[in-house]
Amino acid sequence: MKKLLVSSLTIILSFSATSILAEQKMDHDDMENMAPKAETSDQQITHSAIGTVTKVDISSKKVTLVHEPIESLSWPAMTMGFMVQDDKLLDKFKVGETVDFEFIKAEKGYVITKIK
Repeated sequence: MKKLLVSSLTIILSFSATSILAEQKMDHDDMENMAPKAETSDQQITHSAIGTVTKVDISSKKVTLVHEPIESLSWPAMTMGFMVQDDKLLDKFKVGETVDFEFIKAEKGYVITKIK
């Protein structure tokens, strides 16, 4: 009986540790398969986040951020690229700076609409 209990606990702990490690290694590609909490096609939900800028790519109109967890989408902290809604926003992002930003889910991915 003790062997069964120890084996069961070992399996449970292994799965828990694997889940934690997998969560920490999530990136933008993983997010495409995750559904947001309550987004509907009838309305465009704006999400808020805080992140540190790691890259600004003017040619692709994309900003890469290491962002904190985003509760409205049940996302853990991760690094991911965002498109910008307006090219003028690109001038506001500086590598190394921490920013508050708002974004929406668009047809082609997640798009930053505002930087605070």
